[in-house]
Amino acid sequence: MISIIVPIYNAEKYIRRCIESILCQTYCDFELLVVDDGSDDSSHAICDEYAKQDHRVRVLHKRNGGVSSARNLGLDNASGEWVAFCDADDYVSPLYLENLYRATDNSDIDLVLNYAIVHNGGEIKEELYPSRVVDLSDVGSLFFENDLIWHTSPWSKLFRRNIIECERLRFAEGVNIGEDAVFLYTYMLHCRKIRTVCTCDYNYMINSASGSLTQRINSFASELKGLEAITEAVERIKAICPQSTVLESKFGWLTGCYKRRTLLALYHEKMRKDDRIAYLVATDFTDYFAHCVEDSVQGRLYQWLLKSGNYKMYDLVRYLIKKIKS
Repeated sequence: MISIIVPIYNAEKYIRRCIESILCQTYCDFELLVVDDGSDDSSHAICDEYAKQDHRVRVLHKRNGGVSSARNLGLDNASGEWVAFCDADDYVSPLYLENLYRATDNSDIDLVLNYAIVHNGGEIKEELYPSRVVDLSDVGSLFFENDLIWHTSPWSKLFRRNIIECERLRFAEGVNIGEDAVFLYTYMLHCRKIRTVCTCDYNYMINSASGSLTQRINSFASELKGLEAITEAVERIKAICPQSTVLESKFGWLTGCYKRRTLLALYHEKMRKDDRIAYLVATDFTDYFAHCVEDSVQGRLYQWLLKSGNYKMYDLVRYLIKKIKS
């Protein structure tokens, strides 16, 4: 009934905890697809060990290609009516799958949203939002009542596999941030009804040692691809939502943050000056100015130069500061 997909890469410290939490589910009609994304530690051996012990565990080995390609391989091999996800360094309560599946009792439910217990060092916080059922006419309310701007990870959700397959939905490879939001928002456009469940069965671990993906600077090509994908997804969501200043502000903040990331990446790698300036001239930074407040003198200077259209001076200042820092 449920295919649960776990992408792993060099997760030998955490993968046993993750797999055992899934195998201890009170709801037993599932298959566990563990996708080894070219690990060079003992992760693959640990996963093969569990596959020998429990027939519900299937291990798929592949060359390293990133979390999106690993999740996509899991989707290619899934056979369940529903699809759930878990990350290798996280773990779930015994009721994870049961609570997700129980929420589908209405045949019109195509997506179930659960929430998480966030572990950030010694700080543990439950993220709880109202339980409700919405259709596409009210999907915009999920963004300001259930904070769906933030809760875009595929885990702690239940997806109908036939929608994923019929719409040929996959995670965007080559995009290092935002691929989960694009997948979720695109999937939502094909849902009849969406249910949110006020339970926390997913334990999300913030591992400072591994670094935060949202703080990592990826290549400019990757950041630009992510911006383009998230902008298209947001525009499609906005097209079916009643006009709302709150919703417009939230989406403006989201796309503004992605544009800020492209600016960071623009000066993080070697690019021709003319190419940098051409991007600055061609891009509308209105949402970045309106929703991303820079809290440093340097950041405010950057914004002022962009707002003033002083693109050559902006480029010169950022380039010189980069050279000085390096």
